[in-house]
Amino acid sequence: MINNHTHSTLLDLLNFATSRKIEVFVVGGTLRDHLLNKNFSDIDLTAKNGADLGIQFAQSLNCTYVQLDKTPGRATTRIILPNNKHFDLTELQGTKIEEDLKKRDFTINAMGQELSDFLSDQKRIIDPLFGKNDLQNSLIKITSPTVFQADPLRMLRAFRFAARMNFSIDQETLTEISKNNKNIATVSGERIWQELIAFLETENTGNPLTWMQKSGLLNFLLPISSPSNWEELLASYNRLEHILSNPRLYFPEQPIEFKSKEKALIKFSLLSRKAETNLDIGNRKDKDFGTPKSFEILKTLKASNADIGFICKSIQCSNNFSKSLSSNLNDSFLYDLCLVGGSELVAGVILKLSTLSYFENSKCMDNKIFEFFSNLLKFYFERYCPIIKEKPLLDGEEIIRKFNISPSPIIGNVLDLIRRAQVLREIKTKMEAELLAEKLLELK
Repeated sequence: MINNHTHSTLLDLLNFATSRKIEVFVVGGTLRDHLLNKNFSDIDLTAKNGADLGIQFAQSLNCTYVQLDKTPGRATTRIILPNNKHFDLTELQGTKIEEDLKKRDFTINAMGQELSDFLSDQKRIIDPLFGKNDLQNSLIKITSPTVFQADPLRMLRAFRFAARMNFSIDQETLTEISKNNKNIATVSGERIWQELIAFLETENTGNPLTWMQKSGLLNFLLPISSPSNWEELLASYNRLEHILSNPRLYFPEQPIEFKSKEKALIKFSLLSRKAETNLDIGNRKDKDFGTPKSFEILKTLKASNADIGFICKSIQCSNNFSKSLSSNLNDSFLYDLCLVGGSELVAGVILKLSTLSYFENSKCMDNKIFEFFSNLLKFYFERYCPIIKEKPLLDGEEIIRKFNISPSPIIGNVLDLIRRAQVLREIKTKMEAELLAEKLLELK
């Protein structure tokens, strides 16, 4: 579905191209989603000399454009429109639209329609590989056996499409993935990471993940994620997806919400967690966060430092709970867990829950271990976070001035102990903080 402004701009483009005797076609995901009656924000177009046409059209409208690709035969110009909309005009591959479509990845993406027909809501579709039938049958199918040789990343993309659209993957396509899975190593880490995260951001990826594991591709992407007992890992993964989609079912009193990127990172954490079970939480300040295998793979995939930190610390936090579940609960102990877990505490809790087989649904509410996590999260949200976000009762400069001491690491330790006492409700006022600081400094 397109809004009036986009429709009007596309009509301007059609007139602009027609005056130059150039045919423009709607292709790829735009036409696919249009046939499925799904919303789409981007318009994929192709035409002879399409990239140059895009530049000329953008200049005629005095609007912004970006040359996404200058490679001969694949050159693409993006025309930026208001309201986060854009058109991508790509060079036609070959002399006819049918040649272009046959070079695409999957049959459901290998359909085209003349822009004039698209705008007038005509039903005429250019479909040389019967993609419309595969669309109706909810099937991902390659356009040719050489698809994955041309771009091995398409193997991972097949699973992303299957997950996002709730489609199956046909057997020939899975066979070709198995034959070519090792070639994923020739793809840049950045491209793999982006595609993998896009896959994991999708809901209900358990079945596609299983197909990926059986094809052997998962082992090349995450060699640490294929334990001998795949069914056990898959059960944990499915449990994790249910918790991430229904956090209030498990913790109805806590404000737990996850963005799609956070869900993807937590899923990745689970897939790589098995290899890190013997790590010591005390290593968390090391440059590899004490999770060297995960850290090494994430670096290879060129993940951002923020993503690496989130994943490795979440794994650590989850592993730390294995030592904590049998401990006696008190506020001081809960504070220590919050301090170590930091902003990844909730992710660590969710990870740990997903590995416990008896946490299938909200019926686990009476379980003692679940009560442990409920109390921990209650402490974290109601006591730890509010104080951590507040301005400290004392800062380092105030301590230096009041007690006439020189700057030193001791001041940081004192401030940490003051914050701890505040969270534990042992002190509430600035005066009480000063008295505690004086006492602590006398002991140093």
